[in-house]
Amino acid sequence: MSSPTPAAVPAAAGGVTVRPVDIGSDADLAAVNQVLAAQEEHDFGGSTAPTVAQTRADCADTKFWRQQRLVAELDMEGRREVVGTGWLGLPLAEDTDQAMVEPIVHPDHRGQGAGTALLTELVRIARDAGRSTLTAWGNIPLDGDVDDPSVPANRLAARFGMSRKNVAVVRVLDLPMPPGRLDEIWARTEPHLGGYRILSWTDRTPEEHLAAYGLLLRQLELDEPDEDVVHEAPEYTPERIRVAEERKARTGIRSLVAVALAPDGTFAGNSVVEFRSSPDATLGFQENTLVMPEHRGHRLGYALKVTTHRMLADHAPQLRRLATWNSHVNPWMIRINEDLGYQVTGREITYQG
Repeated sequence: MSSPTPAAVPAAAGGVTVRPVDIGSDADLAAVNQVLAAQEEHDFGGSTAPTVAQTRADCADTKFWRQQRLVAELDMEGRREVVGTGWLGLPLAEDTDQAMVEPIVHPDHRGQGAGTALLTELVRIARDAGRSTLTAWGNIPLDGDVDDPSVPANRLAARFGMSRKNVAVVRVLDLPMPPGRLDEIWARTEPHLGGYRILSWTDRTPEEHLAAYGLLLRQLELDEPDEDVVHEAPEYTPERIRVAEERKARTGIRSLVAVALAPDGTFAGNSVVEFRSSPDATLGFQENTLVMPEHRGHRLGYALKVTTHRMLADHAPQLRRLATWNSHVNPWMIRINEDLGYQVTGREITYQG
């Protein structure tokens, strides 16, 4: 599967040069990792710290996605230094009119034109690929106004014809958790479970659960409270689940999965925590948590999250922080995360246009 066509001539804006990442270059990939680590430390207080080999594997296309990676360079005392990186993803099975774009600039070099230069080139590649809609994300400080046009993320989005479609609150959890917190929450949760049971696994979905788990993942996409974001729910076939799992294995991403099993034997919900199997990783992510509509009211969300957070102690004792996002129109999950000890650190806006 070929990647989108990179720029034949590097794009320059305000002294910034943008070019494709050389996937074969350890130096390029190490520079990308350095920018990402600085951004994660700034936003979350920890880093996923991928190795060069893991980032190289992360650059590969799949049957369901094509992507392009860029770097932005500045002239620093006579030498070119990578100060930003950009990612463009093209869905191939759904949302085939869309391109997902993400310019990331080192916190020490923001406001120097790198974000604009990266987004300019990402938009050009998206248009050349025939995509008519852009989806992007931007961070807003906790005390900032999400509608303030002077906020850098809002200003950049408006420049490229994108507007706000969703606001998510960013929360982080310090690890390890205080002794007894998970036991206390479980003690309050267990009496409400009735005939429901919690199953768990790591990394690879058991063969006998593939079809049912795919239905659960699709329901998550259908139920996700993302306000006005235009998004087609994928069909999570067994093949698609396996492709994603194999890609995660190549890139060093570990998954801790909990699933709620209803009394009738069907899946009622799930929760996933992911982290990088890198020696220097200190940051993980609380990914999706879902309870099917017909199974809500049994505190399954609490049970699922307690299960995955208990698994962390065995599988990722080196982590110091988990980060997660909750749409501000999802008060149920916000309450669960606050009970677990997650603290608000900022907000993330989804833009489309």
